[in-house]
Amino acid sequence: MKQKQKLNLPNWLTLIRLLLVPIVVMLVISNICDWDKSFIIGTGTSTFHITLTMLLAGIVFIVASFTDFLDGYLARKNNQVTEFGKFFDPIADKLLVNATLILFASSISIIPVWVTLVLILRDIFVDFIRMILSSKNITLSAGIFGKLKTVFQMIGLSILFFFSSFTLNIEVWQEQLILIPMYIAVAFSLYSGLDYFLKARKNLF
Repeated sequence: MKQKQKLNLPNWLTLIRLLLVPIVVMLVISNICDWDKSFIIGTGTSTFHITLTMLLAGIVFIVASFTDFLDGYLARKNNQVTEFGKFFDPIADKLLVNATLILFASSISIIPVWVTLVLILRDIFVDFIRMILSSKNITLSAGIFGKLKTVFQMIGLSILFFFSSFTLNIEVWQEQLILIPMYIAVAFSLYSGLDYFLKARKNLF
């Protein structure tokens, strides 16, 4: 009889990240429905206002994002890579990032819809290629640009929880500056998606 594999620390970090996703979603939705309770800092054009729920959502998102980098680092360092981690780690990442992208683009409108569409559709495209390769017992790891895409996504989204047109009385050009990490993520997303396709092309057809 095959012995069950126990969860190690990187696995627990992945599981924690999965559990934090609905908390982030619920806090952001709660913020949308209850905007009147704000912390207000500054006066005039420099007014900064953020709800307690948005503040907590941002903190939880940052903690969840940190577990993404920590679990991968520990798994590689301690040779604790498991099938659980291989399967659930990317799922946890996509749920965390894509749920936040959709909320920010639809309900709060602090991210352009086209940015969200590009990032999510690219992930679907790459995952579809991975499924085809997996059916042929071929593994193709993500390149450095795919990892950079994830880094800039998480940095950009973390910033937007606290600094955006939703929390700051700012001009359009200032809002565009705040969105720069997300635009960089889009660039890395498109490049890494194309790079992944070109590397996998000979095994697809």
